[in-house]
Amino acid sequence: MRRKPKLRFTSEQKLKARRTRAFILAFAAFVVVFGAASVLLFLHSVDYDLNNLISPEETTAAPEETTTGVLETVQVQSADVFYACVDSDDSLVLLSVVSSDANAGRISVCTLSPAETAAYNGETAAFSAIYQKYGLAGLRESVASALGISLERYVKQTETQLRQVIGEIGDISVNVPASIEYRGADYTLFLDAGEQSLTGDLFAKYIRYSAVEQQADAVCALVQKLLSAFDPADPSPLFNSVCNQSDTNFSVLDCTQSDGLLYTFLALQDAVSVGTPPKEGEEPA
Repeated sequence: MRRKPKLRFTSEQKLKARRTRAFILAFAAFVVVFGAASVLLFLHSVDYDLNNLISPEETTAAPEETTTGVLETVQVQSADVFYACVDSDDSLVLLSVVSSDANAGRISVCTLSPAETAAYNGETAAFSAIYQKYGLAGLRESVASALGISLERYVKQTETQLRQVIGEIGDISVNVPASIEYRGADYTLFLDAGEQSLTGDLFAKYIRYSAVEQQADAVCALVQKLLSAFDPADPSPLFNSVCNQSDTNFSVLDCTQSDGLLYTFLALQDAVSVGTPPKEGEEPA
């Protein structure tokens, strides 16, 4: 017995839905093709190389200005910078002069003992006593007079501010001449002999503990570390940070103009050494 074929019925509503979908797909395809053709015609009209759509044109980045390029044009100048550090009681713990020598092409560091005496304002007294009586201005003038030099810039910091700066630039590598085992009322310090990496706290203690000669070596290491931490292409961030943690007469012009004093020290940063306090009228040795 032959089976009857099944009858399939398609409603008018389904037919309309199919036609609608077909129309939408056709219209979408037309829009895509028309849009692509329009873009190609536009690119052709502006003489764009269509081959770049397949093989993009290689671009060469402009070479960045190197550190050497920034510093090699610096007009090095001779200048003397006075640096003082005080403890929490505002007593002198470090007295130093950092000098740039344009003729020798180097930076020299000399330190003075706060107990050393000098003539100032008609009396002879220790630098520490002059500072207590006449403040930073009197101390600066007495040091300049004792050394026979002009101190163009000054920087004064507390031990706390010094520790903060070292925390920002990184530990200071110092050659400790002999092992130290010191216990005092204010601080303790234990260091092995040889090359040591000192945190800000250890560096401040080492400065307080050390004699003038060792202080000079430590300040040399500090100056080298600080100068190497600057970006010559943009020294402002670190410069501003150090100035904000100091009492200083360095100005923004020292780091924003090509003849600013900061650039002299940056240009000479590879030639930092210990000098000796000059006799009156002489440059630091």
